[in-house]
Amino acid sequence: MKTVVFLSGVSGAGKTRMAHVFEELGYRVIENTPNAALPAALEEIANNPSYDKTLLINDIRHAAKALRIMKERQDVAPYFILLDCQKSELLSRYRLTRHTHPLQSKGLTLEACIDNDAEALRMVRQMADLYIDTTGLTPADLRSIAMLHVKGREKSEIVVAFSSFGYKYGIPADADIVFDCRNIPNPFWIPELRPFTGKDQPIIDYLEGCPEVEPYFELMKNFLSNYLASAEANGRSYATIAIGCSGGQHRSVYFAERLYNYFKDKRECVLTHREMHRYVKGS
Repeated sequence: MKTVVFLSGVSGAGKTRMAHVFEELGYRVIENTPNAALPAALEEIANNPSYDKTLLINDIRHAAKALRIMKERQDVAPYFILLDCQKSELLSRYRLTRHTHPLQSKGLTLEACIDNDAEALRMVRQMADLYIDTTGLTPADLRSIAMLHVKGREKSEIVVAFSSFGYKYGIPADADIVFDCRNIPNPFWIPELRPFTGKDQPIIDYLEGCPEVEPYFELMKNFLSNYLASAEANGRSYATIAIGCSGGQHRSVYFAERLYNYFKDKRECVLTHREMHRYVKGS
């Protein structure tokens, strides 16, 4: 049985950028095949060796039916990647790029279009093999995640994405494991430390002077070592580890950096800081 990667998600979540990564890695990319024509396309993919690495992309509104068609066949197996993004960020992306949503041509408002996509995504959310929330990810972040994931799948190795976030902006929807750092003393309440982030030496020095920090890091490190080994043994190809504090500026960034630096020589890893764009040193 031949595996076919199937990519869908809400409009504006990053399907085009992810498709470019698959192209770079030698995949044949087929976009928006009508579901009526999908059986014939799958027949060709299944029987033609030149389609051994294939990515199918479809609109989220047609994804459920496309998946049913693929799952009914005995000669292909879909690996379903689903991209999501918070509504507030999608609105910002559309307004910044001045692109229009595909459904706006039918007379819907942008917000109604995004809501329509979200409802369609809910119908297939539980069918996804890999679900990625692209909220807060830069184009470079998404490219790195996609690149590592594709390479990890081909080598049958688990890829680990570490991400810091702020609870006041919401927990990442794609997190497999969430660590809460709000029990650690908060540098925010020290005026001279407030402008910095967890990547800056003053914050690192402050946190490493707190007696609570090292035991908590050891707990996270040991738990993840066992979790990742078990997940890989059970065939998982991707794990998202989210580390949160109140605002996503100091403590979560510090711990995410430490965990990434510890695991990066042991596994394929990527690191993102979801809220970093909110903080400018010295502001």
